[in-house]
Amino acid sequence: MLTSISRTLGQLGDPKLRSILLISVLGTLALIVGLAFGAVWLIDGLGRTGIGWVDAVLPWLAGLGTFVLALLAFPGTVQILSGLFLDRVAEIVEGRHYADLPPARPQPFSETMLESVRFALVSVGLNLLVLPLYLLLPGLNLLLFYGLNGYLLGREYAELVATRRMTPEEIQRFRLANRGRLFLGGVVIAAVTTVPLLNLATPVLATAFALHEHQRLRRRPERG
Repeated sequence: MLTSISRTLGQLGDPKLRSILLISVLGTLALIVGLAFGAVWLIDGLGRTGIGWVDAVLPWLAGLGTFVLALLAFPGTVQILSGLFLDRVAEIVEGRHYADLPPARPQPFSETMLESVRFALVSVGLNLLVLPLYLLLPGLNLLLFYGLNGYLLGREYAELVATRRMTPEEIQRFRLANRGRLFLGGVVIAAVTTVPLLNLATPVLATAFALHEHQRLRRRPERG
């Protein structure tokens, strides 16, 4: 896994990735702003209570709520941006590190985006579902956040890159055989989504990292 991380970070200076990385950063910034405004709109929609001290505290709670809701929605919704850049990022990474690979299966753009949107809805829904646990379990809430999103992101990114070269049956066998490693990879991606500035490059970083992990796991010797 450390090799996958090193290769991912080491290629960020690749001229072929610069334009994609710039668009990714700008798109992620727009996504964060959009999530923040959406959270503000949702919280403001609750209205005021008419109780003086409660209404005085509400703006502070609204600010905290905006941050929390945007944070919970980010890991899932950023997947949509990853779907936009998947093929181009994969081609650049494979061209540098895995030149021996045959051409990947042509994947319709609509297929990738529908899968990305589906995942975003599932991810946001599950994170909102466990929101009470996030609020009621200080300390453990971080473990819960990374555990849940590690599982979701590990599985989704693994399937996202695998569909380029594997059948659905092969993907299922691959996922079951490597579920522990895919989970740890997902935790790494989930951690990236919570690091300021670094998270702006999540669509590119996560896709490249998942591709390296996919190739590493497929190429490791079988143990009999």
